[in-house]
Amino acid sequence: MNRLVVAVSLSCMSIVTACASSSAASKQPAPTTAPQKKGYSADAPLKSLTYMRQGSVLMQQGRYQAALESFQVADKIAPGNATNMNMIGLCYLSLSEPDKALQSFNQTLQLIPQFTDARNNRGATYLMMNQYHLAEVDFIAVLADSTYPHRRQVYYNLGITYLKRGQHGAAEENFRKSIMPPSPVFNGYMQLAQLAQQQGESERALVFLQEAKLEFPDRTEIAFEIGKLLMIMGDEEEARPYLEQVVSDAPDSTQAATARTLLGIG
Repeated sequence: MNRLVVAVSLSCMSIVTACASSSAASKQPAPTTAPQKKGYSADAPLKSLTYMRQGSVLMQQGRYQAALESFQVADKIAPGNATNMNMIGLCYLSLSEPDKALQSFNQTLQLIPQFTDARNNRGATYLMMNQYHLAEVDFIAVLADSTYPHRRQVYYNLGITYLKRGQHGAAEENFRKSIMPPSPVFNGYMQLAQLAQQQGESERALVFLQEAKLEFPDRTEIAFEIGKLLMIMGDEEEARPYLEQVVSDAPDSTQAATARTLLGIG
């Protein structure tokens, strides 16, 4: 359930790693490019943008290697575009190549130190590499930008960082911030429910799951977690409609198989 939220600075794209939530174009400095060499084509920026758009579509389709190749072509045509370099980093992150992703995000931040999306993405990369202190530093720096529109996702990332370090109190504090309106993070609820269950507080866990159900009524996994928890609490009658919903909504899923077993219809 531990997922990272990475930010995409092109409005057409959102990505979730081992978890991401979404991130549209945020309030960033205008993309810059490095000084161009002699012979640089005047239409290079337009050609580069075409490949960037193609790469973005490929990322939406989950074709990360092909997307990476498109962004790399864009970088060759018009080198030094910070937005494009950030997208290259996201491709590497999606391909589970954190070392190359880190290099790309570092280059992005050299071009635009105030590029908040890229800093959040670098934090997510550090987190994937188990470099928790560096991840914390980046996430806290992102939260210092009061204009950043994806602060809830960053609180979630910071919560995962503390959770990985065994700091459950700090993790819970940040997960709570991640579910504040108007744009709560789905997995923030799930992490809070899991922490409450680990502490033997089933009723509190149920409250978090029920709140998640109100915010995300179409998410089958919430119905599954509520039904499963109610079964553990001994309330089979109340659990039944939730588990039946899982079987109905996702009949071929592993969760549905477990729900059938719990319902005695396996």
